[in-house]
Amino acid sequence: MAGSIWILDDDVELGSLLLEQFSQRGWQARHLSHPRELEQALTDTQPDLLVLDELLPEQRGTDVLMRLRRGHPHLPVLMLSALGAPRDRVAGLEAGANDYLGKPFLFRELQLRVEQLLKPALASVSAPQSWQLGELQLDPQLQWLGNSGGGQELSRGDIALLQLLCSRAGEVVSRQDLVQASGSLVDVEQSRSIDVRLSRLRRLLEELQPNCTMIETVRGRGYRLVVPVQPLSQSAPPLEG
Repeated sequence: MAGSIWILDDDVELGSLLLEQFSQRGWQARHLSHPRELEQALTDTQPDLLVLDELLPEQRGTDVLMRLRRGHPHLPVLMLSALGAPRDRVAGLEAGANDYLGKPFLFRELQLRVEQLLKPALASVSAPQSWQLGELQLDPQLQWLGNSGGGQELSRGDIALLQLLCSRAGEVVSRQDLVQASGSLVDVEQSRSIDVRLSRLRRLLEELQPNCTMIETVRGRGYRLVVPVQPLSQSAPPLEG
């Protein structure tokens, strides 16, 4: 069973061991040591499963999880913790964990729990929607935006923003919805990072289709895609001139 698994745990030795074991079973594994690394990684993509430690640097795993759930309510999360008392397990599950396993543990048990959590995540995977926006084509699978004159590879975070704007073309999309789509854990009221990303994305669109404003800022409300948009029946390779 293929799948991508991220491990957020400041125990380097355990992280290395899990990377090795998961990779041997065909899973794409990635080890993160600090919550800031998770926040940064989520701006580009998200895993099929997160293995989350409870005792992390500067904060608890349950705090990370509660913030994570705002933007990723369906991401499977398995908590690992040296705190294995019933009240600790309950706290983890109440915070939004799908499963909770105390340390020390048998890897075979962890493997079985991971397999169960990955099943629905992988079964629900489908080809992402491609879009025609103005004269440009957006291909999420290839992470590509452009036309016959050329194009640009985009990060998964920017792809997610454009997909949301395309799906609600002509409507005002709130900054909070855009933050959640990008996968950021940053509080929208405390940061202007989403505005910076939208400004950069708007400049890119104008470079690819000059003399055309595609993303409109609606002051105090959010952003709106203002070019003709239609879904494409299937993902197509980038057009060659």
